[in-house]
Amino acid sequence: MPDDNSPGNNSSGNDSNSTRDDATTVPGFDNAFNGGKDRAGDAEKSTEDIRKDTPGAGKGDWDEDEESVTGDVSAYVHKLESGRDAWHPRQTAHGALDVMQGFLGSHFKNFQTAADNQRKASENPKTTSGMAASTMKSATAEEDYEQAAKIKEKDQPSINEEVRRQLKGTHYRTEGAVLVATGMSGHATDVAVDPALDKAYVVTDAGVLYGVDLSTHIKRQLVTSGDPNGNLGTPGGVALDGDGKAYITDSTGGRLLRVDLSNGHTEKIAAITQAYGVRLDGTGTKAYVTALNGILFQVDLRQPGEPKKVADGLGTSTTAVALDGRGKAYTGNRDLVGSLREIDLQADPPDNKRLVAEPAQYRSGGLALDGTGTAYASDHWLDILYKIDLTTGKERVAVKTISGAFSPLGVTLDSTDGAVYASTWEGQLWRFSLHVLQSPELIEIKTTT
Repeated sequence: MPDDNSPGNNSSGNDSNSTRDDATTVPGFDNAFNGGKDRAGDAEKSTEDIRKDTPGAGKGDWDEDEESVTGDVSAYVHKLESGRDAWHPRQTAHGALDVMQGFLGSHFKNFQTAADNQRKASENPKTTSGMAASTMKSATAEEDYEQAAKIKEKDQPSINEEVRRQLKGTHYRTEGAVLVATGMSGHATDVAVDPALDKAYVVTDAGVLYGVDLSTHIKRQLVTSGDPNGNLGTPGGVALDGDGKAYITDSTGGRLLRVDLSNGHTEKIAAITQAYGVRLDGTGTKAYVTALNGILFQVDLRQPGEPKKVADGLGTSTTAVALDGRGKAYTGNRDLVGSLREIDLQADPPDNKRLVAEPAQYRSGGLALDGTGTAYASDHWLDILYKIDLTTGKERVAVKTISGAFSPLGVTLDSTDGAVYASTWEGQLWRFSLHVLQSPELIEIKTTT
């Protein structure tokens, strides 16, 4: 038999924390709201006491004819102030006391009423639970709304690579000429472009390889002659294999070098006396190198060894080399007028060379082919970039300066984005719209020295 005082026996009904079905008050809420109501009443009573105990704050009547006061003197004060300029500060406190009586008194009465209503609502368990549920529902709905309003990463606006390229190409078509980079050390002898990385690589005869961001135009020295892992000597040309490697010629050292663009490590691939210009074939396995003594060499990059002589008798100061991708090579000379030659690499022997035009007025120190039978040749003596028809040899001025100096040396084509790049004697890198170059329009530029 359970003990009367055991937890299971509560027959006395004297548990002060029990809840009755017919309850009209809940002690905790009752104390809170009654306390608030009492304090509001005390504040109202204090307001009334201040009014009564303050001279000039009571009620009274002013007799205009008798000029006398019946009741509190405040009536006379009201009379005096009614004639004052409303913008002047009042001299008495009765106005403020009226506000206290008229506003604070009624405010505290309203507070008492609100406290009564709130107490009654809180005593009803259904009401309080409903209020809590409503609050929780509101918070949940707000959270759901915030989550719904967020844009997920997969929903972020984006464009695919092909569209991005098209937009970039459209931009290049309309910009005409842009100075991409300047202030390079030495003369910028050649340039190569990697459209996939949006970068250009420029070599200077001061022995520096620069990487240039084509979007931001920020340049950075990748390799210099003072680097412990590679000395470039006197670079003449640069070409890329598309696999993170650059091939650079050293004319004074008589070398073809391979440079790892990720760390600047440099290694010798072949020995070529007076090596200057360099371009790779479409497979990236063969390099064609010109020498200043007028010889064109071929180097197998898979098994570097003794370079193969392709053609000779190209003229002293032969610098430029370009490949058309259809079995022909073109060489140019930075010092001799009318020195652009075509070499059939598939002929036997391959040095079946043809002079493109004679006599011609241009020098072709750097060359780029646009794939439509046109070459763009640099003439750093006359500060001109020429456009040359490879079939007829007819030339036309495509770019010239109207002020400053523009002495182009290296020239390369970015066929992906439709642009021709030229590096200059002044240590600058320029970009020209291929669309504009292919038109009859002449590009005139202003340069800095």
